Amino acid sequence: MREDDAFSLSDAFIQRAELLTSYSKIMNLQYNMILEFTEQVEKLHRGSHESKLALDVANYVRCHLSEPISVEAMAEEFFLSRPYLSAKFKQETGMTLTDFILHEKTEEAQRLLRYSDKTASAISAYLGFSSQGHFAKVFKKYAGCTPNEYRDKQR
Repeated sequence: MREDDAFSLSDAFIQRAELLTSYSKIMNLQYNMILEFTEQVEKLHRGSHESKLALDVANYVRCHLSEPISVEAMAEEFFLSRPYLSAKFKQETGMTLTDFILHEKTEEAQRLLRYSDKTASAISAYLGFSSQGHFAKVFKKYAGCTPNEYRDKQR
């Protein structure tokens, strides 16, 4: 992993950790940090070289998974216009920002369903979904089943 990418990712996690107030949230962040660094190194070994913008967006989304994420806030963070950020990300990755955000939240929900005993409603709230119904709809779209069906399959 490039040194500046590692420092950037590390800084993002440090900033996020400073805002946390409970032991469980810190432990969850630690888990996400380890997972993120591992995934970045794996991508390097596979030869997957994403653009700086795609990496920055991925880091931003992964560091803000437990919040509602808006494209507007992301654009402000990167000092870009919303339309430019959306178009450039789609051009570089073939995926819309909204699809990427929801895909990442679904991936995190799958990890939490697999490795924790949190309820689907607790996971929905943690990931910043407006309602459990919206969470279930998004989860089914990206995972192909409901959260409870997914958990049952993992047992």
